[in-house]
Amino acid sequence: MINEENIDDLLAKYLAEEADNQEAEAVSEWIALSDENQKTFEQTNLIWEKSSLLRTQQQVDVDAAWKKLGISSKAQNIHQVDSVNIIKALPKTNGGEDSTFEAKKSISNNLIFKNFLKIAAVLTILVGGAFFLNKNLQSQAELLSFQTGNIPTEKVLADGTKVFLNKNSSISFPEKFDGDFREVNLTGEAFFEVHHDKTHPFIIHANGSDIKVLGTSFNVKAYDAQVQVAVSTGKVQFSKNTQQVILVKGEKAEITKGQETIVKSTNIDENILSYKTKTFTFQDASLEEVSQLLSDNFGKNIVFEQDKFKNCKLTATFKQESLDNILTIISETFNLKITKQGDSILLNGEGCQ
Repeated sequence: MINEENIDDLLAKYLAEEADNQEAEAVSEWIALSDENQKTFEQTNLIWEKSSLLRTQQQVDVDAAWKKLGISSKAQNIHQVDSVNIIKALPKTNGGEDSTFEAKKSISNNLIFKNFLKIAAVLTILVGGAFFLNKNLQSQAELLSFQTGNIPTEKVLADGTKVFLNKNSSISFPEKFDGDFREVNLTGEAFFEVHHDKTHPFIIHANGSDIKVLGTSFNVKAYDAQVQVAVSTGKVQFSKNTQQVILVKGEKAEITKGQETIVKSTNIDENILSYKTKTFTFQDASLEEVSQLLSDNFGKNIVFEQDKFKNCKLTATFKQESLDNILTIISETFNLKITKQGDSILLNGEGCQ
């Protein structure tokens, strides 16, 4: 019965055509067990065929392999002992029969040792080749990136995951997800609707933290050194260094600039997805809070000419309204005058009573 501990040895013998019938049958059964085993065998076979150390007779240049391992020339010569010299070096005994037996035994042991060295060299080549092949694939996978300007934009990844990026945000991702994990890198803010795949967790790297999920929806804000995660559906694992928290629907956690502790709380910010939904809900909110949120979403600088307006309270909901319409309603509510100067909007008036 084949197991993961001896699979490397058996694959090496199988590819070197040194496996017996039982070993060859065991390898075939292992390959048929899963698609992952089939993929591993195909990659191993590809590395084998492409290796410059393999000859057309499928023999390994053990000298070259030992040199790659940094083994001394004295150690390399161990496997080069000629069978004739072995026989000549053995002492003769009565009748020469014991001598012949010992010679054959030595030759057999030497051949076994040479085969061991061959397999060891092959395994070294396979492991090294697989390492560099995987590193090369990972490098290629990190080539794709997407960045927004002043307009939030949705991006659909290869696995069907939807990513809605806020303005001035960027994400890097592979053209196709391979391996055990689906990994992306985020700078800025984005709302994720992750395609469910329990065998391939989705991981977001943001400002030194990791957000790991199987399939759910949540918002990630990662500007400067701050990271905030707010969950809309499902379950999310949020971690940095040795700290880790689990978040479910309605919960959020964040790491603020200059702090290393993850703070978990109930998410009561109804406007956390306003950049995506364009719906703004204000419940007894100060005009200072209102103006800041509107400025962030519409890219305008809203300025109060007198500080006395900042503490005026607003209760209202705006759905898919333009900034002009929202400001008109606010100005009529608080008897304010609106003046536009380029990208700035000035609010002036008597203020609230």
